[in-house]
Amino acid sequence: MKTITVREMKAHWSTIESQVRDGETFEVVNRGKPTVHIGPATPRRILKWDDHLASAVPVSGRSVATTIEADREGRW
Repeated sequence: MKTITVREMKAHWSTIESQVRDGETFEVVNRGKPTVHIGPATPRRILKWDDHLASAVPVSGRSVATTIEADREGRW
């Protein structure tokens, strides 16, 4: 992990960003005290949910409009 100051981070952001993208981590210090850790983001997992409409609202014999109206309970 590399240590940089806030001033260095602002001045060299594009270089730091490319290094973070390549897996490097940074500790940012402000007036000598660590304030932030910057590291690469982890990719989000894409959720495959083929029957989301069928399972989103439990089957209760009500129409969609009735279900929405009951959920809102006069809030709208």
